[in-house]
Order: sequence, then C-alpha cells, then structure tokens
Amino acid sequence: MQKLIIAVAFALTACATSSSIDPLTMDEATFQHELEARFQYGPPQPEPLEAQDQRTGQIADAAYFTAFPEYDRAYSHRTRVQAQQLAERLRLEAGELTHEQFVLRVAEIAALADNGHTTIGENAFKKDTPRLPLRTNLFEDGLYVLRATQANADLLGARIDAIDGRSLDQVYNVIARYQGGTDAHRRVQLIPMLESPALLHAAGIAHEREALTLRGVLANGAVFEQRVAAELRDRSAPVSSTARTTYPTAPGATMASYLKDSAALPTYLHSRNDLFWIEATEAEGLYVGLAYNADADEAPIAPFLDRVLERVRAERPAFVALDMRMNGGGDYTTTYAFARALPEAARGANIYVLTSAWTFSAAITTVAALEEAGRQQVIIVGEDVGDRLDFWAEGGSFNLPNTFVQVHYASAQHNYAGPCSDRETCFWLNDRYPVRVSTLAPDIAAPLTFAAYREGRDPAMEAVLAREVRRD
Repeated sequence: MQKLIIAVAFALTACATSSSIDPLTMDEATFQHELEARFQYGPPQPEPLEAQDQRTGQIADAAYFTAFPEYDRAYSHRTRVQAQQLAERLRLEAGELTHEQFVLRVAEIAALADNGHTTIGENAFKKDTPRLPLRTNLFEDGLYVLRATQANADLLGARIDAIDGRSLDQVYNVIARYQGGTDAHRRVQLIPMLESPALLHAAGIAHEREALTLRGVLANGAVFEQRVAAELRDRSAPVSSTARTTYPTAPGATMASYLKDSAALPTYLHSRNDLFWIEATEAEGLYVGLAYNADADEAPIAPFLDRVLERVRAERPAFVALDMRMNGGGDYTTTYAFARALPEAARGANIYVLTSAWTFSAAITTVAALEEAGRQQVIIVGEDVGDRLDFWAEGGSFNLPNTFVQVHYASAQHNYAGPCSDRETCFWLNDRYPVRVSTLAPDIAAPLTFAAYREGRDPAMEAVLAREVRRD
C-alpha cells in the first residue's frame, strides 16, 4: 500500500518543477505528456483477479478499492477522510455483505465527493441484480412507467407515488447518499435504483429483494397498489439509456412502450435510432438534435456539424433550436468550434438551446461556449443542466471485476463561471477551449411534464414558437 500511495502522489504532482510553465507555450509533445501525467493517470495496477466465490471476490475488490479516495481529486479534505474511513470499513466487512450491500457501499464512498463525475457506473444499478420488468422516467409532474413487459402492460402510463409504503420523496431522501452532484442530476441518475428491489432492500427501503409494491395512479385515473416481481438480470443483460425511454420502442422489442410510433410525435421523438439529426420546424425554424458530443456508431459528428452550419448559412432560418436535452456528454473538443461558429452563421437569428437535467459534462461545455459566443442571441429553454459551472471531470475508472462495478474518479477542475488558474488542478485543455459564463439557468423555464408527453406536446418547443410568434 505504501508503494501505491507514493505512485498516486507522484501522478497527482507530476512535473511539479514545471508548474510555472504556461501550457499554451509548450510544444505539443510536452503538452500531451504533462496533460496525461496530471489529469489522465490510470487506476492502480494490477486489478483484482476474478475469484471463484462471491465472498473472496468481494474481499479482493474492496482491498483494491481502498485507494480510490486518493485518486479522485474532487473530495474536500474532510470528505476524503470520510471516504478513506468508509473504504477501510468496506475492506474489513466485504466478505459478509450481500452483493447489493457491497454496491451501495461503493456508491456511497464515491458520492461523498459531491461531484457528478465521481460516481459508480450505471450498469451496477441495471445489471447483475433483480430489476422490475418496468422502465420509468422522471417528469416535472412525477415518476411514470414508460415501458413494460406484456404481463405488466396495465402499468404503462402509471404514475408511481410510493414504493413499499414510502413516498418517492421519502425514498429519495434515503438513496440520495448514493449519488453526488446537483439534486436534479442525482434524481435522474438514481432512477434505475428505483426499479431494483434488491438495491432498495439493501438501502433499508424495500421489504423484500425480489419484488416491490407500487402505489399510484393508472393512466385511466384509477388508484392502484400492486406487487411487481423482479426479473433476474445477469451481467450480459441488455440495457438502454434511461433518458431515451421517452422514445417509443421498436417493433418486436421485449418491452412495450406507452407511446407508439406516429407521425404526430413531437420533433424531439422523431429519431429513435440517431444521435444527430436536423429538420425544419414550424415558423421557418430549424431544429438540430445533438444527443452526443463525439462520433456515434451510425455517423461521425464532424460532417454532421458542418452540414448544420452549411444549412443555416444557406437557408437563413428564422431561428435555430439546438436540442441538448438528452446529451450526457462526450468530447467537447468535437463541438467547441461549432458552438463558436453557429451565432455568426445564423446572422442574428435567435438560437434556442434546449436543456434538461440530462445535459451533462461536454454537453454543458458546449452550451456554455455557445452562450458566450452568442450572448443575447442565445436563449436557453427548458430545465437546469445537470451540473454546476464549477465541477471536476476527466480521470479514469476503477474496475472491480468480481462485483461487476466500475467507479469513475475525477482528476481535473473545470470552472466556467470564473478564472481557473491553479495549474495543478485546472484542466489545461480548457486554455485552448476557453469558456466563461455567469449562468446557464434557463431564460425560459419549460420543463417536460408527463401531461404534455402524453398529449404529444413539447413544452420547450412550444415556448420557442410562442416567443417567435410574438416577435413577428
């Protein structure tokens, strides 16, 4: 362990003798070397070996994980000490814990950093643990069932008000300890946990680990209370993005969806299989869907962004609506130039940026770069983005193979609201892609409600169109 701590300390202070050097003046080779040493250091090696039994495996994973608080830089001094104490306690007790108890202990240690990027990988809540045959999403007016197996189709469109006798607020008050960041981000990230009786049982909420009793209101307005048994899901089980459960499922899918494919669907639900798309809207506007900040499986991002700029310049739309509501991040260097160029390409036309709690990481950087470049030309519509303007990112992941858990650590500070000048903590790449804004709070609040979703409406685009009509 002594050697491990020394190695970490070296990684976190690598090349300290050159800390006074301006990264902007470095040659490229030196810059890349320094950047990697300071902000892209890997986890400790070797990783734990996979054991034959659960108890031995959990003990091995827990011993390896004790180094995690030294790798993540988002912890304050106080919370790092707390995390170290809890990690040591986990090491001592790992062999006596259930799988779900182990997972939640790890999640709690990561969440102490109160940083959205310092977190347990989402698959730990979705796989290798029993999960309800339902998929839910959180709207402004409640938690609703959007997908279900045929046997549970009666619950499609139902609002869930209570789980095993506890209101959703009471449940969130208990499980908030397992995810850091803003409250809005925490709530959406924890949605899969609400579908896991075993995890909720380990958290002291559920009465049993194989089923949950849900209470709420069905789509037809009737009050219901129903025990729903969970499905066993192994590590190979397919998963989908919680943010994208709003889309209708494809024909032949295992689960049916509340909404069905229809020409009447709002624009943001037109492209289930694409992360990038563009189409004309009412009032001579142009809608641009950008759900990822890097190349997608179906298409590279750079040619798409070029096409957007070309179309904006050629068609001169009355306005542009850039939808970032399902964009969880990626690589902000792929969209920075686009964000800077779009206001000029639009030639004074309004640019509406649609945001939500799912708008995170590189998506936030992109929104901020556009807001700074366009100033009064850019109007943010929707809900608060999923993080603060001062956060920690980059870093890497601890892989715990026996418990099927990945835990992400953050290594670099991003501060978009003020100067970030500490060369030991501030991410150097931001010097090449500078951003400075005072807020990304919506200029027009337009949260997505289930009532609007059910009726095929989009409150954000309605707000955009209403504003454009008033301008005319």
